[in-house]
Amino acid sequence: MTMCVLLSTLLDGRARSGAFTFTLAATLMACPADQGADTEASADTSGSTTQTTADDGGVVPSEGLLACPAGESCTLVLVAQAFDDRVDVFAARGPGPIYRGALDLDLKPNPLGDNSGDFLDEPYGMAIDDFGLSVLVGHYPERDRGSLVQFPHAFLAAQAPGATVPQAAFFDGSEFLAPVTAIDLAATEAIFMLAHPSGRQLVGVFANDLFTLESEWTAPGELLVVDPATGAVGRRSLSTVGSGSCAGAWSLVALDDAMDHVALACDGDEGAVVLDTSALGVGSVADAAAAIDGCVADVLFPDKRVRYLAPDGLGGFLLAENPPTATFEPGRLWRFDGDCKQLGTAGTIPGELWEARELVALPSEVGARWLMATGRTQGRGIHVVRDGETGAEICATLDELDSWWTGTDGSEVHPYAMALDRTGSGLAVGAGPPEPADDQPGYGRVLWIELGGGDPCDSSPVRSVVDLTEASPPVTVDDPSSWHRGPNVVLVKDYG
Repeated sequence: MTMCVLLSTLLDGRARSGAFTFTLAATLMACPADQGADTEASADTSGSTTQTTADDGGVVPSEGLLACPAGESCTLVLVAQAFDDRVDVFAARGPGPIYRGALDLDLKPNPLGDNSGDFLDEPYGMAIDDFGLSVLVGHYPERDRGSLVQFPHAFLAAQAPGATVPQAAFFDGSEFLAPVTAIDLAATEAIFMLAHPSGRQLVGVFANDLFTLESEWTAPGELLVVDPATGAVGRRSLSTVGSGSCAGAWSLVALDDAMDHVALACDGDEGAVVLDTSALGVGSVADAAAAIDGCVADVLFPDKRVRYLAPDGLGGFLLAENPPTATFEPGRLWRFDGDCKQLGTAGTIPGELWEARELVALPSEVGARWLMATGRTQGRGIHVVRDGETGAEICATLDELDSWWTGTDGSEVHPYAMALDRTGSGLAVGAGPPEPADDQPGYGRVLWIELGGGDPCDSSPVRSVVDLTEASPPVTVDDPSSWHRGPNVVLVKDYG
């Protein structure tokens, strides 16, 4: 039984997209609580849970929020409600209820839902591995310092299904309670994550203050190598990559299943980097981080927003570029190979589609195909991109989704995040208010879309659509724990 995790993230113009397959070990391990970034503490076993073991040795929980009964196939969708400091869990396929429950990550409590100033904790990137569920929290313990919070499988299995796990179950207001642990990453906007087949985790760090002007986003990004079993963190500054650098590192994607190479968008200096991570499991995390190097793919136009990219299945990637504001100037779609060489001519993103958001690679037998989300204008939607005769081009729009871009209260919601299942036959989409309020409810949706075959440029691949949030507690104005202001990160987890 193979488990495949595809993580996609986005927050009001933030994105992360990736696809990778990894093997899970059968041992559940927990770490000492509140580990520091440089610790090399030994892991100790904590708790137990009913579980089955996959043919490849991976753990398949059969109880709790992430459960899949023995012998069954399940597809789970985890959603980081980034503005509401919560992680929701749904089952898009398989036995049992659709709504599995939630984790309350409002660590610095938002008064009456107000997430302004220092109140926002911002759960973001997520990964599931042999340890359990890891969640990046962008603004805890401080606004400029993020953490990686780890929930062991044993802890999640012990929680009542269909309910929100209160933070009091794992956090006392200042410290995390065993077996839940936290690693202080000592980094600004450490919000993008991939789980590597070595068992270590890659964390992309923007390393700039997103609350300041974009012209000030000049600090080089970082790539962290994290050992979830010990809490040790290796750091690779992106101030020098090959003959260039990467300022304001953004979305992080794997370029192959083995994750020997990854790519990061570089929003601060308009481009991307391809990094060799084939030795990520060798030596200490510091050694592994120091061994990472690569090349820089430059976008030719300055002062653009360059945040989203997706693999092309050939070791290269597709990169979206558009203006930083709604000037309605056209954006561009760039193709690069694994050596950072441009392929063909940059394609056009019509100005009315500003802004380009998440990109995912769509499996196809007729050539490279991608899906691209756009938002913050009336051109909101999901579009099909293909590799045309001269370069990447938009060939279709999934118009049948238009009715879903309205919340249950009648307000607009725009697609932010997307993630495919391991076969490319199911798509999760997080859509939320284009400009969410600090202290008002949001009526965002989390869609599960079953896709069919054929060329999506010629006929729509959409076969059915379900709003998973309809199975969760309804939005109540005076209950901020029910709000859906920012379903901006989705993680699809397949069992079976």
